[in-house]
Amino acid sequence: MRWKIPGLIVLFFVLFPERSLAQYDTLLHKPYAKKVLGVHAMYKDLIDIGDSARREEKAAEIKSFARRHKDRGLELEIELFLVFWNAFYQHQPNDVSLRKLTGLVALVSKENIDFLRARALRALAEFYWKYEKNYEQAFEQYLLLDKELASARADAYPEMARDLMQIGEAYYFFQDYPVARKYFKRAIALPETAFNTMVLNAARNNLGLCYQQENELDSSDHYFNEVRKTRFPEAAVWKRIATGNLGTNNYLRKQFDKAIPLLETDFNGAVTENDYGCAAGAAILLADIFRHKGNMELAGTFIAHAQTYIQKAEQPDRLRLLYPVMSKWYAAAGDAERSKQYVDSSVAAFNRYNEKFSALKVLRAQQKVDRQREELQLSAFTLERQRKVAERNLLILLVLILCIAIVLIYFIQKKRQLAKDLKLQAATQELELARANLNRFTESILEKNRLIEQLQNRNPEKDKAELFQQLQQSTILTEDDWQSFQLLFDKAYPGFILRVKEKQSELSTGELRYFVLARLNLSTKEMAAMLGVSPNAIQVMRHRIRKKLNLADHTALDEMIKNT
Repeated sequence: MRWKIPGLIVLFFVLFPERSLAQYDTLLHKPYAKKVLGVHAMYKDLIDIGDSARREEKAAEIKSFARRHKDRGLELEIELFLVFWNAFYQHQPNDVSLRKLTGLVALVSKENIDFLRARALRALAEFYWKYEKNYEQAFEQYLLLDKELASARADAYPEMARDLMQIGEAYYFFQDYPVARKYFKRAIALPETAFNTMVLNAARNNLGLCYQQENELDSSDHYFNEVRKTRFPEAAVWKRIATGNLGTNNYLRKQFDKAIPLLETDFNGAVTENDYGCAAGAAILLADIFRHKGNMELAGTFIAHAQTYIQKAEQPDRLRLLYPVMSKWYAAAGDAERSKQYVDSSVAAFNRYNEKFSALKVLRAQQKVDRQREELQLSAFTLERQRKVAERNLLILLVLILCIAIVLIYFIQKKRQLAKDLKLQAATQELELARANLNRFTESILEKNRLIEQLQNRNPEKDKAELFQQLQQSTILTEDDWQSFQLLFDKAYPGFILRVKEKQSELSTGELRYFVLARLNLSTKEMAAMLGVSPNAIQVMRHRIRKKLNLADHTALDEMIKNT
């Protein structure tokens, strides 16, 4: 990968002049976006103190200053700096650094001030990656960091692009290009400023490299050209790197005349800036291009440059790219023996690189297995402890419930007996009341019947047919009367109507009413008066019911009604 990333924090330290302690009051009670430059300047002040004891003393002064002004955020900034500095630059034991970093994450997670949790997670992830070589733990911290960023705003947290870039680089390292692209694209979608232009252009360059690795060269060109368009002078180094990467794309297309000036620009700039890795990468491609064009002398010169800068950059993995070029160069020069030697060297260099990368993948896979095993063991331990606590709590609860139950049973039984007595008394009273109401209702109907008889006696001249016609045209018992009567009847003879309906479901509504009136032992004449029909209609109805129910005689019908 032909790029390099400046240090996590040192990149920003060198950009700002030293400040005195008196100037730190501008940091007090400010949101992070307003004080980010001042925070980095403060970090630089502390780093520039060569003596570690004096640095600790100065840090304590700033913490005291923050405490006096009740600025917990500034106080924790110093704590973050000390933990980071001691872990990454003081070479203290890894277990100590890891304990302090995880402790810091726990501390700032509780307080959640000035995006300290995001920055602490980033530091912990980098420590796992660089010093512990525990890639799975590093990815776990990066995923937690990603969740933290999901709820953040770029204008409130200016380092969001940097965090996204760092997560993307981790996936790029393990050649997971689709996931890496996702994070790089999220980074470049943020507004570009002088503060984050270096990071955004690194992300654009990395996107170009992702597409280059996937042989999508047109997409790769697009992002390299986006880097070259940046208007911020701070990103000049990335313009040079992107120019060289465009040259690489043209080299891959075998468009050598287009590639040469781009690669030469990258090579010369990299040498001037002491970026030996980039210089070596450009030199290897230029050597192969000039060998292909027949300029053996110039090709040999760039081979020598590549060897020198690979050594200076301490990047022996680049030899796997140089040796095939040297083999072809010696073959073109007629030195078959050396050409064969460098073929063998190329194979060995590729094998070493692949073995190293494969070992890293195996290590990460083993770390993933170990991590899962640890989580399972922890889960098992936690479940066992929870089970014991649950058993103890259950025993206590059962004893408590038993005691309460004994007391409650006594009162419940007593209350239940009282309720039972009251219910029986109420039911008796309600039954007596219902029967009294029913009797009154029946008497009312009978009174109506007597009135009819009196009317009949006063009109002897009317024949019987005319009297029945008068009865049929008048309604002595209305539907509302019947509903009221039925409610009273149900209270006096509970369940009678329901039982008739269940046993004799074929009965009509009128026939059901006959059953009800017959249960009251009313005469045919009384029934007719109540239903507003003639006595003959009642006789017909009774006959129809007897036939429908297949009963021998009226006595059997009366017995059925009585026993229902």
